[in-house]
Amino acid sequence: MQIIELRNAKKDYLLGKVTVPAIKGVSFAIERGDFVSIAGPSGSGKTTILNMIGLIDIPTSGEVIIDGKNTSGLSDQELTRFRHEVLGFIFQSFNLIPVLNVWENIEFPLLLGRTRVPKNEWKDWIDFLIGEVGLGDWRDHKPNELSGGQRQRVAIARALVTKPSIVLADEPTANLDSATGEQIIDLMKKINREIQTTFIFSTHDATIVSIADHVIRLRDGTIIENRRNGEDINGSGAVGAPVED
Repeated sequence: MQIIELRNAKKDYLLGKVTVPAIKGVSFAIERGDFVSIAGPSGSGKTTILNMIGLIDIPTSGEVIIDGKNTSGLSDQELTRFRHEVLGFIFQSFNLIPVLNVWENIEFPLLLGRTRVPKNEWKDWIDFLIGEVGLGDWRDHKPNELSGGQRQRVAIARALVTKPSIVLADEPTANLDSATGEQIIDLMKKINREIQTTFIFSTHDATIVSIADHVIRLRDGTIIENRRNGEDINGSGAVGAPVED
């Protein structure tokens, strides 16, 4: 079942008086529960696509359909509510709140508005997530007392705490050493299998690409490869095309 569809989505940016096309009319669909890699070199448009799915960037033209809802024409208030209820975000810079401990950082999104988690279930759900990401002994520690890998684990739990249908991650291993990055990827894949949350990454990390169910490769704002479970979709590029940096 599809959870995301982009239909001829385009995104232009103005640099002074010059219009720069970042995304040049891309169309694709993502299935619910998939582990998706949007890959490509710097400047290929992968972060722009992630931002369009995350309702941070609005397409210049075309449509973005998420969880059965066409997001075109939604007001700012509706976009904010939809983003909070349906989407979770993992940032490469972690974006944790320094004065809050691990438990409080994970709880924070629940305090921002309506969620799918009843308030009487918050504590058990947060405790479960802390256990899932392996931070049971660190729940009372502040971010400055954690390693980079531990901070990213907090960020993963925080992204999941509202029980979003979709988690978006922009280069989630970029600030981690390779061994820690692989641990983080394994953790996210484990959560993807167990909870069936759809994970979508923008990345040029070959490890993430190698374990993704669905790989979308970009170059210069266009799709050059679109494969799901090894099968070519819509006549896209060759299997095993290199990830460019």
